[in-house]
Amino acid sequence: MINERKMAKELLNAVWNKETERIKELLDFGADPNWIFNGYPILLHAVYTRNVDAVLAFLEAGAYHTEEALGFALENGIGEVVAALAPKGIVPKKKEVEPVFGSFPSRYSPLDYHPKVIRS
Repeated sequence: MINERKMAKELLNAVWNKETERIKELLDFGADPNWIFNGYPILLHAVYTRNVDAVLAFLEAGAYHTEEALGFALENGIGEVVAALAPKGIVPKKKEVEPVFGSFPSRYSPLDYHPKVIRS
């Protein structure tokens, strides 16, 4: 059985590695679509990586930072995410972040993170 903290780390790694199927698996398994990492909701991390499928997976799982996600996408010119969120009737909202976290959800990697090596 996977504990909540490990699941959170795996979810964050899946977002940054753009592993949409793994994101869906973890959400189906009970991962919280509203976790906060490095001062940003996991949904904003998905927006930042421009992974529309991940963003939609979080919305389907009940993520509630949708207004901030659309506002973040608009402010930063992430058009593919804007195109996915706008038709859902979401009203954009400026994301207010503590200055200590910086202006973007910079890569926060758990200590046990190991990126996948793609060999060609």
